Amino acid sequence: MKATIKSIAALAMFAFAAPAAFAGGVNVYDDGESKLKLGGKVFVDGTSFKSDQTVAGTTTTLSKTQGFNLGRAYLTAKYYFDKNWMMRVTTDAALENGAGLGKRTNVFVKYAYVEGKLYGKALELRLGISHNPWIDYEQGLWKHRYFTKVTADQFGYDDSSDIGVGFKGELLDGMAEYWVTAVNGGGYGNISQSNGLDYKSRLSIFPIEGLTIDLGYNNGFRGKKTFANNVSTNPLKQSMYQIMVTYGAKDYRVGVNYIANQDKAKALVDAKTMAAWGWVNVGSGVGLVARYEQEKSNTFTALGAKVTGQPKQVRTRYAAGISYDPVKHVNLTLGYISDKTTARANVTGDSAKTTQFGLWSEFKY
Repeated sequence: MKATIKSIAALAMFAFAAPAAFAGGVNVYDDGESKLKLGGKVFVDGTSFKSDQTVAGTTTTLSKTQGFNLGRAYLTAKYYFDKNWMMRVTTDAALENGAGLGKRTNVFVKYAYVEGKLYGKALELRLGISHNPWIDYEQGLWKHRYFTKVTADQFGYDDSSDIGVGFKGELLDGMAEYWVTAVNGGGYGNISQSNGLDYKSRLSIFPIEGLTIDLGYNNGFRGKKTFANNVSTNPLKQSMYQIMVTYGAKDYRVGVNYIANQDKAKALVDAKTMAAWGWVNVGSGVGLVARYEQEKSNTFTALGAKVTGQPKQVRTRYAAGISYDPVKHVNLTLGYISDKTTARANVTGDSAKTTQFGLWSEFKY
């Protein structure tokens, strides 16, 4: 009965105290044992964008746009039952893809999970729609997600969240950490059941202060395996591993990644990708940020066999900018992004290129 009363009180406080949270407070309910916290994050950019394509020697401008864009708008509620157990719900507003509500933006659930410490920090449980082990972790080191995504997210190798169960924890007095999950595989955009689970993992080692060595591995069907009328379809799998090494401190960090992705489940691609990135604060809230990525890829047939005799498609992407943080929780970057693909669709001479420049921003509470 006591727990029920607390839950009702928490919901009431969420409804009536939310305006206070927007005024600067984030802890809107605290009875000494349990508490509710609210948070929000918004990405807005004002940029000029151009997309060109060359086919059989003829170059065509596919699109040119300029103006403002809502990259993301998150609203988060976290409820802490006690020091060991909590739950989180995060909604996400973004541009709508395809038919839906008839509006240009759509709102969906990004996170909805319960987390509990089963054996201190060494073994924690996550159940529900939660982060996958890699993307959010690298974003925490990169710190400029509002400007450009990390490689595994940008190139579509992985999803930032999915529905399932996971276990994570710290080892060796914080010198290492792990995270393993079993998820449906379709990502937060498609959390429906399929006919096979995906398994994703990350092991991070911190041998000295400032240095991270990270290993990741994904294996599964990416939500594509089905079974109906005694027939299994889409049985092909993804196998992806990556390694990342970074070094930094409070005011700078640099990193390099290598990703090998054989994705027969969703993209029918065999890709090898290198990335190098870094950021530095030079003083008075001003900083520099840059990211370089190159992917070389071939394709598989629908049956999972490698296509022979084709040139490698090469995608080269770089982003660079000047950042400015005028106040805590407000971040701005004036930047430029170039994304060029040669031997597009593995056809010699065909290419595509996009360029984008302008101002990207993030503000949160």
